[in-house]
Amino acid sequence: MATLNLHLLDARGTLTGLSDWLRTALARTHERACSLMELPSLDVVVKAGTHVIPEKGHLGYAPEAGVIYLTVDPHSPNFRANHDASLERMFAHELHHAARWEGPGYGMTLGDSLVSEGLAGHFALEVCGGSPEPWEQLDSAEVQPFVATAEAHWGRTDHNHAAWFFGTADLPKWLGYSLGFRLVERFLSEHRRCRASNLAMTDAQEFRRYLNALCCGGV
Repeated sequence: MATLNLHLLDARGTLTGLSDWLRTALARTHERACSLMELPSLDVVVKAGTHVIPEKGHLGYAPEAGVIYLTVDPHSPNFRANHDASLERMFAHELHHAARWEGPGYGMTLGDSLVSEGLAGHFALEVCGGSPEPWEQLDSAEVQPFVATAEAHWGRTDHNHAAWFFGTADLPKWLGYSLGFRLVERFLSEHRRCRASNLAMTDAQEFRRYLNALCCGGV
């Protein structure tokens, strides 16, 4: 199994009382993920902070090969409740990003980002089960008006990532996550033997025609 080095930044005691749970939850999630796909050896840095998703009380980030950064808010009731194994699901999502960094990477274009996020979302379901995350379930009426724009901008590297995924400018919040999730969902519906776990090395271009199908057939 790939090496998992967990680094809890706790010199000031901000994670006191949580360290055992964090280590256990993350190690178990990593073990389940490794049973489904090949993962690289990783350093995972965990720190306390307030720059998190309010609905979850934590945030994950995998900006480069071999490293995942996790921020948790010990004072967040949502973090402490950990509803539906929220922490484990977030970590599984980031583990797929980490695997993809060993191949095509997260990518630079809008299309790359949609595919990387969609695959990571579906991998979290493989590892943890349950339902898609709230940001992967925007209503079709919110998503459909922007599918054609996403198709037209697929290969652009100057797209506004924050706008597409976090709802700045005039785009709905979480649009990119929901669109990417449905794009991968459409791909999987036509490739029954495929799973997100065996698609980490697949080039984003392989998914493009399914975005066009969403544009023509609805989401």
